[in-house]
Amino acid sequence: MAVMKNMLRLVGTALDITLALNQFRQSYHQDFAKVQQVARRYLNSPPGRANAALLAQALSRALRNWGACRRRSPTLLPVSQIESALKEKQLHGRLLKLSQQSLSAFSLDQQENRLLKCTSSFNDTGAFDREILGILNTLADALFLNNTSVTYPMKALLLITGLMPALDSQVRGGLTLAGKAGFTGQQLLPKNAQQAAGRRICELPFYLGDCWSSNSEVFMNGILGSNHQGLLDIPGRVFDILLFMQNRPNRNRILAFDQG
Repeated sequence: MAVMKNMLRLVGTALDITLALNQFRQSYHQDFAKVQQVARRYLNSPPGRANAALLAQALSRALRNWGACRRRSPTLLPVSQIESALKEKQLHGRLLKLSQQSLSAFSLDQQENRLLKCTSSFNDTGAFDREILGILNTLADALFLNNTSVTYPMKALLLITGLMPALDSQVRGGLTLAGKAGFTGQQLLPKNAQQAAGRRICELPFYLGDCWSSNSEVFMNGILGSNHQGLLDIPGRVFDILLFMQNRPNRNRILAFDQG
C-alpha cells in the first residue's frame, strides 16, 4: 500500500482539545456564537431586509472585535452598505451553499489527491476552488474598503458559515508549527487556484476534513469534555481554535503534518 505523505495528523489527546477550547478567549467564543445565531436565521430564510440588517450589525461588531479597522487592518464599510450586499439573492445563495458544506465531506486519497464525498454540495474540486476564492473576493468587496489580504474575508466567511479557519497570523503560525510550509508572512487575497496562495486555501479544507474523519472519536470526546459542546457540528471553527492555540507560547502541538 502506498505511504501517505504530508497528511495532517492529530497528535494531541482529547484532553488537549478540551483545554485548548476552554482556554481560548471567551469573548471570541461569544462573538462567534452571536454571529452564528443571526447567520442561521439569515441563511435559512429568503434574503429579506430584517435578517440582512441583523447579520450586518452582528458581523460588523464581531469583525471589529477581531481586529478590523485597527492599524494595518482593513476598514469596514458602513453597516448599511454591508446590509445591502447581504440582501442580494446571489450572495445569499452562495453563502447558504457553503454553510451546508461540512468539512467532513472533504478527504484525501493515499496519493494526496483531493476527494469530495457524495455529501458534498459541489460536483468536483475545481468547482469548489472557484467558489471558495470567488466568495472571498466578493466578501472583500462587500464588507471592506480596499482589502488586499485573505485574513478578514476569511474571518467573515468563518463567522457566517463556520466552513474553515481564517488565516490570521495566529492560525498561520499554528499551521507553520504543524509543519506546513507557505503560511508565514502576509497572505494576499488570490484571484484563482493557479496562484500558490489560492492553492493553499483551496487545499486546506481537504487536509482538515481528512484529519477530522480519521480522528472523529477523539475530536468528539475533546469537544464534549469542553464548555463549548455546540462546536461539535462546526469542525471548521474547532480547527480555527486549535491552530490559533497551537501558536501560543509553551503549548504542546495538537496538530502536525506527517512528512512521510
